[in-house]
Amino acid sequence: MNRRDTLRALLALAAGTSADVRAADGGAPRRLVSLSSNSAESVLKNPAVAALWARMDERLKSLGWQVGRNLRLDRYFSEGISERLPLLLAEAMREPIDVILAIQTSAAVAAARATHSIPIVLVGASAYPVECGLIQSFARPGGNVTGISFFQGIVVQSKLAQFVREILPDARRLAWIACPGDLVKVGGGEFRPEPYYARVAHDLGFELGYYECRTPEDFDAAFAALARWGARAVIVEPAALSFVHANRIAGLAMGAKLPSLFSLGFNAQAGGLMSYGPSYVEVYDQAVVYTDRLLHGARAAELPVEMPKKLELILNRKTARMLGLSIPQSILVGADTVLE
Repeated sequence: MNRRDTLRALLALAAGTSADVRAADGGAPRRLVSLSSNSAESVLKNPAVAALWARMDERLKSLGWQVGRNLRLDRYFSEGISERLPLLLAEAMREPIDVILAIQTSAAVAAARATHSIPIVLVGASAYPVECGLIQSFARPGGNVTGISFFQGIVVQSKLAQFVREILPDARRLAWIACPGDLVKVGGGEFRPEPYYARVAHDLGFELGYYECRTPEDFDAAFAALARWGARAVIVEPAALSFVHANRIAGLAMGAKLPSLFSLGFNAQAGGLMSYGPSYVEVYDQAVVYTDRLLHGARAAELPVEMPKKLELILNRKTARMLGLSIPQSILVGADTVLE
């Protein structure tokens, strides 16, 4: 499938597959609902993301699930506005659902609040699924939520801070930006990772500047504040908001002459200095396997939540040159991808 065909297919799917489809045996097809905190535009305009969605369709087909025959696939996007998620779910639940694919933490939490019976598959959602109340433990989720967690949050975030120390050995002040919209708890309130980050920063000899962004405009205010504070680098938490506005964040970081580090490769591709996090190809492939097992009758409570087996380091060397940074050879050698 070429890029034009991929985008055309996703345009058709973005509004949901509401066609009257029938399973090959004449019965009703199984219904899979994909709920994403992202915008449809951010998917359609990013070839790498579009390719992931197309790959998911192909993987489902390889396991015997063909959209339009024995599988109905409806996709819903909240356009980066978490308040829309319950409304989208209410609309989706007007008809029976067999499995929900929850992409990003806010989508997973909204789904977990809406139903305790429909199986929910995390697709790279939440670095803190236990703390956010999505599961009881990784080994025994205990409810109707299972799938692929993004990673153990503090592990990857610690590694990003170590990269800052290697690149800027004399730096004293490190800024961290979190997006609370992707840190909501199923039972209400928000999980605050600031104490974790403070400990990491202290252990590496940094002072921590912690900032929260709930709207796109908050990024402008946060970068102005951390620049005044004297931050030498900034780490941005993975979230739907920071993904949808990746270009904006990269531009703000470059304008402030600050190295920016992320957990999503898409942010490095948008102009951030580097990213260290899961292979999204692997995450989506794993999510399809979970979906298949649930469609065949497996119980979510008994399927352990997995983490990505592979973490990728992506370095944007063009950004490094523009910032006048000398990247240590140890990082260059260890990088899975170097963007020139």
